[in-house]
Amino acid sequence: MSGEPGAQATQTRHLLLTAAEDLFAERGLTAVSNRQICEAAGQGNNYAVSYHFGSREGLLEALLRSHNEPIEHIRQRMADDLGYITEVRDWLRCLVQPQLEYIGTASRHTHFATLCAQMAVDPANTGILYKAAADSPSLLQILEGFYQALPALPQEAVTVRNLMTQNVLIATYADFERSRNEADAPDTVSWQAFSDAMVDGLLGLWLAPAT
Repeated sequence: MSGEPGAQATQTRHLLLTAAEDLFAERGLTAVSNRQICEAAGQGNNYAVSYHFGSREGLLEALLRSHNEPIEHIRQRMADDLGYITEVRDWLRCLVQPQLEYIGTASRHTHFATLCAQMAVDPANTGILYKAAADSPSLLQILEGFYQALPALPQEAVTVRNLMTQNVLIATYADFERSRNEADAPDTVSWQAFSDAMVDGLLGLWLAPAT
């Protein structure tokens, strides 16, 4: 570790984020204290979380950002690669694949999808999760293109299918991440095949007739 204060702070933040993610995955958001995170990160200062992130909310925002930034690069790359003529399936692939590619090519076990699933059902933290999604320029671009490509649907159908898609993505990403973490050879778990199957399923959901 570098002796420079800036480098030390960066390293400490990384240790705290890694410890927090692992503990949240193992025990759940509400069962983990800041003190436990500091101890797991090897920090003698029990207030290190507050010092580096300001609050539990700041810690969660930093955790999401540490994963969302590389996912944003994948998502923007896919959006930029789209041709002039696009179909619903193309936009769904851009929506579904980035998280799976990120998880499926990680060099270590990840708990990002599990963290998102926990936050999605925790009223105290749901807003943080969806604000992080709303801050993604590429995601907003993809959603705009997706809605323009859809056939005409009643607003109620769009609202319900949005909720279904949101829940499917969050829960299924967590299931994929869990299966990869538990695999004897994680590299044999194909994120590409899983992504294609998810896109097929969601395509059926969105192109189903509205009654």
